[in-house]
Amino acid sequence: MSAGAIGARAVGTLLAAHRGGAQLWPENSLFAFRNAIALGADFLEFDVHLSRDGQVVVIHDPTLGRTTTGTGAVSDRTLAELRTLRLKGRDGKTTEELVPTLDDVAQLAAPTPVRLLLEIKVDARGGRYPGIEEKALAILDSHGMAGRTIVMAFQEETVRRIRTLRPEVSVGGLDEKRDLAEMRSTVEREIDGLRKLGARFIGLHQELVTADVVRQAQQAGLLLGVWTVNDAPAMKRFIEMGVGILITDRPDAAKELLGR
Repeated sequence: MSAGAIGARAVGTLLAAHRGGAQLWPENSLFAFRNAIALGADFLEFDVHLSRDGQVVVIHDPTLGRTTTGTGAVSDRTLAELRTLRLKGRDGKTTEELVPTLDDVAQLAAPTPVRLLLEIKVDARGGRYPGIEEKALAILDSHGMAGRTIVMAFQEETVRRIRTLRPEVSVGGLDEKRDLAEMRSTVEREIDGLRKLGARFIGLHQELVTADVVRQAQQAGLLLGVWTVNDAPAMKRFIEMGVGILITDRPDAAKELLGR
């Protein structure tokens, strides 16, 4: 699979550093992303929100308290205000790392072979950020990264929006057991729905992934990503099943199991 190509027929399982490698380094930090690239990860996985002044920022939660020295909603702070905060490490201690922007991450990734798994999040009230899809695509385009990125979301409306804006960009949906129960849906139904939408990717929580599901995704032409797999025996099992992308907080352990 070439550095720019994204599709369902990857040769072997690819490695995605979840939030840059959240069990190794401060999650969603440029430090983590640099280390994941140096380690040889195929993908950087991360999440984006909008600041109060409409800047696309890289952080998982819609609120600041867990991973930064700030409090309140991400969307209540301007980028300048967010830049005054520092990220916390896994031990809760303050680091010197700043909250990155999507522009920061795309600029870091562009000169390297790494690809991006970019999840578009919703705000602290569960609402979609107006215009976030257009803003994210424009930033990726400015660094030549749109063709090396899979855009993903739990919200079907976001997946549809990307398909409408840029049909050539790889996009996919995310599912976990709780959501399927609430929607009274099944993995099979979600795979078929994404296929009909023209998506190229599906990201599933590891509880949902079986050998049958791997085959169904392949038959539907979807690259299957499984998350978040940090246990070595589970990694080995999914690699043997032939999942497309192993998404993990421990890219070092996954690299070893992949024989790299």
